[in-house]
Amino acid sequence: MEPITRREFVKRTAVAGAVLTSFPAILEACDSGTPSSNKPSKLTIAAVQGAEDGPLKKVAPMYQSQTGITMEVVEFPYDQLFEKLVTTFQANASSYDLAMMDDPWMPKFGTGGWLTPLDSSFGFKRDPDIPGIVYDVGTWPPPHGPVPPAAKGKPKHLLGITIVGNVEMFMYRKDLSDAPASWDAVLANAKKFNKPGSLVGYVVRGKATNPVVADFLPILWSFGGDVFDQNWNTVIDSPASLAAVKFLVQDLKSVGEPGAENTDAADRSRLMAIGQAYQSTVWPGEVTDIVENKSVSQVSGKVGYEPIPAGPHGKGFGMMGNWLLGVPKASKNGQAAADFIKWLASADIQRQYVAKGGIPARLSLLNDPTLNQQNPYFAALAKSFQAGPNWRPRTDQWNAVETILGTNLNAALAGQMTAEEAVQKSAAQIRAQMKQAGY
Repeated sequence: MEPITRREFVKRTAVAGAVLTSFPAILEACDSGTPSSNKPSKLTIAAVQGAEDGPLKKVAPMYQSQTGITMEVVEFPYDQLFEKLVTTFQANASSYDLAMMDDPWMPKFGTGGWLTPLDSSFGFKRDPDIPGIVYDVGTWPPPHGPVPPAAKGKPKHLLGITIVGNVEMFMYRKDLSDAPASWDAVLANAKKFNKPGSLVGYVVRGKATNPVVADFLPILWSFGGDVFDQNWNTVIDSPASLAAVKFLVQDLKSVGEPGAENTDAADRSRLMAIGQAYQSTVWPGEVTDIVENKSVSQVSGKVGYEPIPAGPHGKGFGMMGNWLLGVPKASKNGQAAADFIKWLASADIQRQYVAKGGIPARLSLLNDPTLNQQNPYFAALAKSFQAGPNWRPRTDQWNAVETILGTNLNAALAGQMTAEEAVQKSAAQIRAQMKQAGY
C-alpha cells in the first residue's frame, strides 16, 4: 500500500465514520511517509568486519526485540566493504538499508549523490552533547577546508551519523614519566627510555600506504605542514612538511623499533601490551582490544592517554577516523532505517552500546567518571574531539594520494630514499594525480 496524504486520509475516515481517538498518531504515521502497516520486517546493514562493528552487532537484537524488525548485519573486510558499497550504489540497487562508512569515503559517496540527506529527509538535528566536528565529518560538501571542484556551491547536508567516535590519540607509559606536552618532549622521552632489545622509545607505525600515513598526518599537521592548501595546491614539499617528514623518518626512527617499515597498528599495540614500548600514537580500538585488555596486556593500568602533543606551532592535531552510518538512496525502507540510527544514537542506547564495547562521541559519556574507570582513554578522547581534530583531505582522490604518500614515506623509513627525495617524489606524483582529476 502506498502512503496517503493527510487530505485523502481525512476524506476516507470521514466517509467511514472512523473513530478519531487515535487520529493524531495515525496522522503522524501518514506524515512520516511510512504508514504503520508498512513497517518493514527486516533492515539490512552493510558493515565492516572487525572491532568497529562488534558493538553494533551486540545491540542490534535489542532493537529487534523492541520493534519486531529483524536487523541483518552483513559484514565485509574493510577494502571489500568500500568496493561493495560503490558497486551497489552505482547500480542503484536496494540491497542495503543502512551503510557503515569510514569517514574518508564521504567525498566519494557524497559527490555520487548516493546517500539520503538525514537532515532534510528525516529531521535529524545536532545534539549539543555531541561535538560539532562529529556532525561536520558526516556532512557533504565539507563545512570547512577545501571543497572539491565538483561539490562547490552545492547545499550542505548531513549524510552520516557517527557510531564509532574515533580520533587518533597519544599513549605513553605513565608509570615511567609524565605526559609529553610537545613532540620535542616525545623525542626527548624516547631517547631517555629507549633501550634497544627491551624498550622501544617510540613505535613507528611505518607499514606502506595507509598505516604510515595515519601515523604521519598528526605529526605533519602539528608541524604546520599539510598535503594540500585551501585551494588544492600540493604543499607536501613545503619547508614545514619537510621538517615533519624528517622528524618521522630520521628522529623518531632513530629511537624506534627495528623494521619500522613493516609495523602496523596491531604490532604497535602488541609491543605496548607486552611492555616493550614506551609511547606511540593510538586509535581507541587498539586500547580496548589490546593495550587495556587484561587477558593479553602486561601494562593495563600503566598507560596514559592524551590528545596528540603540540608541534612547533604550538598546537597538536589528532586525526579523525570516525565510522558513520548512513541511508542509501536506493533503500526502500529509508524512514525505518533513519529511525534505527536515531535509536542507536540516543543517549540511553549509547550507554548500553558503550557497555558492549562501543566507542561513543557523546561528551556526557566520555566524561563520565565511572565509565572512565572502565575505559581509561575516554577523557582523552573527549579532549581530542574538543581540540578540533583534522580529517583527511576531503577529495575522492584520497585513496590514490594516500598510496603515493604512504609508499614514499615507507621507502624513506626503509632507507631507500632521503626525506627530501620522499617529499619531492610525493609532491610531483600528487600534483600529476590531482591535475588529471580536474583539480
